[in-house]
Amino acid sequence: MTDLNLPNPGPRPPGEKEELLRIWQTPTGWRLPTAVNNTVIGLFYIGAAFVFFLLAGVLALIMRTQLAVPDNDLVSQDFYNQLFTMHGTTMMFLFAVPAMEALGVMLLPQMLAARDLPFPRLSAFAIWAYVIGGTVFFSIIFYDLAPKGGWFMYPPLTLMEFSPGDNADFWLLGIGFIEISAIAGAIEIIVGTLRTRPPGMSLDKLPIFGWAMLIFAGMIVVAFPAVILATMLLEIERALYLKPRSRVCSSSDFCVRANSAMLLHR
Repeated sequence: MTDLNLPNPGPRPPGEKEELLRIWQTPTGWRLPTAVNNTVIGLFYIGAAFVFFLLAGVLALIMRTQLAVPDNDLVSQDFYNQLFTMHGTTMMFLFAVPAMEALGVMLLPQMLAARDLPFPRLSAFAIWAYVIGGTVFFSIIFYDLAPKGGWFMYPPLTLMEFSPGDNADFWLLGIGFIEISAIAGAIEIIVGTLRTRPPGMSLDKLPIFGWAMLIFAGMIVVAFPAVILATMLLEIERALYLKPRSRVCSSSDFCVRANSAMLLHR
């Protein structure tokens, strides 16, 4: 094992080097999931994201097989709507966003000459909230509990009046874990980019990848709280069996009754 280049060349306490190496060592065996090192967390992140990517691809393959020939009865209309909803949600919330955050968590410390990101346990919380929440969320399709309201669960189609049952509720509760995980990872990336840069690396000298991750994480911090609030409001609306108002007007010259179950497109 090579000697460490310590910043203080003076005499060190006995056993200090061995103790530091023991603390910094990546856990092995069954303790590997307890690792908080950014490289290990990043690999877990990327691996989990690609697993969900493959699962979403299977859903897309089933949908395309259903549409391959006319009058195909491979899946029912109800289950097809579930496949469509879960495929879109998985690709966006379980693959695209986590895969980008995984690259930031794994590569930013190396680009910034930092030992790790500033909050390693926050990164660990983000990955395991994502893995556990995503697994529970995706598994609902195997119990015929997947929602049928489209990949962004557009109201009024997802109100209790038009989507009875618990399918939409499971989606709304499960997506909350994933959104919280995304915000936690974004905070880690923002603080790491701004506070762990080496001396002399001002923001104008930041690598383009660091700028991309900083802007990406900032967009998540700004946008995802609104998504969480929207899911909470929709769940409250469903739990209290609130109905839309009798009349919904999108403009002064276009007004229809909401109870007709129409989606207004302008």
